[in-house]
Amino acid sequence: MRESCIVWLRRDLRLGDNPALLAAVEAGKRLIPVYIQEPGSNSPWADGSASRWWLHHSLAALDAALRRLGSGLVIRRGPAIEVLQALASETGAGGIFWNRLYEPAAIERDTRVKQALREQGLRVDTYNGSLLYEPWEIRKSGGEPYRVFTPFWKALLQQGLRRPPEPSPVALPPLPAGLETESLASLNLLPRIPWDVGFHSRWTVGEQGALRQ
Repeated sequence: MRESCIVWLRRDLRLGDNPALLAAVEAGKRLIPVYIQEPGSNSPWADGSASRWWLHHSLAALDAALRRLGSGLVIRRGPAIEVLQALASETGAGGIFWNRLYEPAAIERDTRVKQALREQGLRVDTYNGSLLYEPWEIRKSGGEPYRVFTPFWKALLQQGLRRPPEPSPVALPPLPAGLETESLASLNLLPRIPWDVGFHSRWTVGEQGALRQ
């Protein structure tokens, strides 16, 4: 595939060690990084105010990092299936890539999204972007999951800590001309009452701040 590809970013708001991003760069001649704000998508685990503050500044830092490499972050709002279908239609994208989430609600949502996109004829690839091993890769000999940490840890060490961090891309293709994006401010993530004034001096949000820590 050498056409436009979409990378759907969720909690993996970074350039380094992001297998879905690197796979999309490899697969397509044009990259569309998108963050989608879904109504009620985190229910019953809705983000609190501090998490929303972190998200706002993480998205800003990611957009700045993407722009330094020649790209940028597209922000859209709405149900993920509808947004991704519309974005694929607008850009002529043939593939959509993302890193997996593991909460029950996220698995259910992602399964529905994947099925709908594949029925539309799109390539959909998902990746392990946060774990040493997938949950189903470390199990007892009979196939059951471990319920006690120590034997689980021993089994994991026998498999080996094999997953080295993936490198960051050094350059990215520009976004398609005229591609619409919501403003970050329109997501209304920051608190209306400025209780967060002390955060900025103590917490540098974004990939580079995390690496320094």
